[in-house]
Amino acid sequence: MNKPFPILNSKRLIIREMKSTDVDIVFAFNSSKDCLKYILREPFQTKNQAIEKLNFFLEANKKETAYWWVFTLKETNEDIGYGGLFDISKEHSRAEIGYGIIQKYWNKGFMSEIIDEIIHFGKSSLSLHKIYAYILNGNQASMQLLEKRGFKKEAHLKEHSFTKGKYWDETIFSLINK
Repeated sequence: MNKPFPILNSKRLIIREMKSTDVDIVFAFNSSKDCLKYILREPFQTKNQAIEKLNFFLEANKKETAYWWVFTLKETNEDIGYGGLFDISKEHSRAEIGYGIIQKYWNKGFMSEIIDEIIHFGKSSLSLHKIYAYILNGNQASMQLLEKRGFKKEAHLKEHSFTKGKYWDETIFSLINK
């Protein structure tokens, strides 16, 4: 990236640039069956899988097709998850949002803080017209999180993806910047 990578701040979190040293949080999240319950990926078995995923994120950041951040608690400096905007289309002024935190931090309001900051960045710094998310059916927490931020259900895709031995329905939620 030509300009410094944006650092976002919420009340309790620093939302910082993902770095090559962040393999532990990528592995912690992606090796947990609970964290991946609504993500179309088998749990990682090795740190090498996390390194490959991390390198994918870092390359996307470098190409500016994504902004991947790590979520760090201000109070303890502990990394609790990661996420960002990806599949950024400058031509169409849109991006997909994705996020996750490790289970011991669920239901504490952290995702609300994180999503608010990422949305603000997407609208103000990237001038995105649309931010969207694919949510697997059953992931009520993520659906409610997005709906509280003004996302609307845009489409329901029946048996759209195949992983973990079965087909999954997905719902697209979007936020239009007007």
